[in-house]
Amino acid sequence: MIDGKKNYNVIFMLAKSFFKRAKSNFKFSLIAMSIGVWGLIVVNSIINGFGSVLVDSITRFYPHIVVSGYYDQDLSEISHLIHFTVNNVAIINKNQLFFSELIETNDISFYKDFIEINSDTSGLLIGNKLSENIGVNIDDELLLISIDQFLPITKKFQVSGIFKSGIQIYDSNLILHENSEANPKSFNYTGIFLDNPKKAKKIKDRYLNNYSALTWEESNKTLVKAIQADSIFAYIITFFIILISGFSVSNAVSFSIFTRKKTIGILSALGLNKKEISCIFVIESFLISLIGFVIGVIFGIATSIFLLYLKIPLPQDLFYIDYLPIKILPSTFIIPLVTNSFVSILFSFLSSQKASKINIIEALRDE
Repeated sequence: MIDGKKNYNVIFMLAKSFFKRAKSNFKFSLIAMSIGVWGLIVVNSIINGFGSVLVDSITRFYPHIVVSGYYDQDLSEISHLIHFTVNNVAIINKNQLFFSELIETNDISFYKDFIEINSDTSGLLIGNKLSENIGVNIDDELLLISIDQFLPITKKFQVSGIFKSGIQIYDSNLILHENSEANPKSFNYTGIFLDNPKKAKKIKDRYLNNYSALTWEESNKTLVKAIQADSIFAYIITFFIILISGFSVSNAVSFSIFTRKKTIGILSALGLNKKEISCIFVIESFLISLIGFVIGVIFGIATSIFLLYLKIPLPQDLFYIDYLPIKILPSTFIIPLVTNSFVSILFSFLSSQKASKINIIEALRDE
């Protein structure tokens, strides 16, 4: 019997030899593995795309932290700070009544990048979907009715701009108005925009313990949970696809053992123990899964790029975006690699235990 590193080299060489001679036995397993990885990469790319687009849209438009009351601390992590008040208003236009939310702020400059059409920013900035719904264009006048201490307040405003945030609930419901002359302390809320939105909770916990504050994640819990749930469901579905390929690997290994009884008997007679013989079949299956992973990655990336350039249109009222989003991240490859390797090794190991039950004398005599 060969000891130490040489023994492992022999096992690996035998596994490679078995693999080359029995490619046809693993053909369907290879196809199943490739399809599983292919599907997982495409699904992950789409989910990552949805998550990235929606989160980017929210964090570009919505304050990363909203503080109740006045806040003016100068932190290095803060990129922009606004003071604002939110009022529910009724809109009267062409003898029709609509309901919306008016955001009055001391500084409208942050939202200038979202304005699609404008004459200036002295009047109202309304969402593009709201503009379509109520039939309002630039320079039109709107009559807004709000409630102040149980008394209705009526004001006329001119529409001076139309903005697009990319989020349906904002574009169809919000009206922005700048009131730069008002005292910042007179506004109900302070909106904090950070250089890195992902640090919102960390900043809140560190600096805002004495304030009533909400991060963008806390204000959009439903959306964040929906993205997480979609990811989990996609992983579960694809895992079962790869699980099916695991059974295919198991059958292929079992068949390989059945047709190699004499070879197994000879290896045992030469001094290889049951664990080492089992390891040969596990390595053989791992090589199959590795090749399947590479093929699946190639097809997955190609499909994702194709979908990216194809620009499949989506219902905007449902998804808030124009086209099917695609984004490939490092996790897109890590998860399929880990899942694929785990399933193939597990099933091949379980099946390879049959080799340890083969009687050496009977195997050599029968053959």
